[in-house]
Amino acid sequence: MKKIIFICTGNTCRSPMAELILKKKFKENGIKGIKVNSAGIFAKDGEKMSKNSAYALKRIGINPYNFRSKLLTAEAAKKADMLICMTEEHKRMLKGFDNAYTLSEITGTGEVEDPYGMDKETYVKTCEQIERACDEIVKDILK
Repeated sequence: MKKIIFICTGNTCRSPMAELILKKKFKENGIKGIKVNSAGIFAKDGEKMSKNSAYALKRIGINPYNFRSKLLTAEAAKKADMLICMTEEHKRMLKGFDNAYTLSEITGTGEVEDPYGMDKETYVKTCEQIERACDEIVKDILK
């Protein structure tokens, strides 16, 4: 089983959205054999997803269930096939892991800026950007 971990800072906004969106798209497209998770470089284990991230996901039909944040550990990073970072800065922080990429490198959809503390509309736009990127990942897998 291949493993993808989406990476952001606190694992309460961007990377959880990416995890849940890609899981949904994999299910819809019958893609199996790839486990999708998320984690944060500076996350506290067990934090709830931000309310605005949950709001943005619900708008596209995803129930964020009882998501809880996870801190990225070196062990988890080594076991992953791909660490997909929201920004170049996250990738730089993972220097030494040759399995780290930015979402933009993989999909060409640009850096995913942190919406933390912004309004709902900013979260919706971030969610839409992540959804477009996940569509690109699915297209690549289905080729």
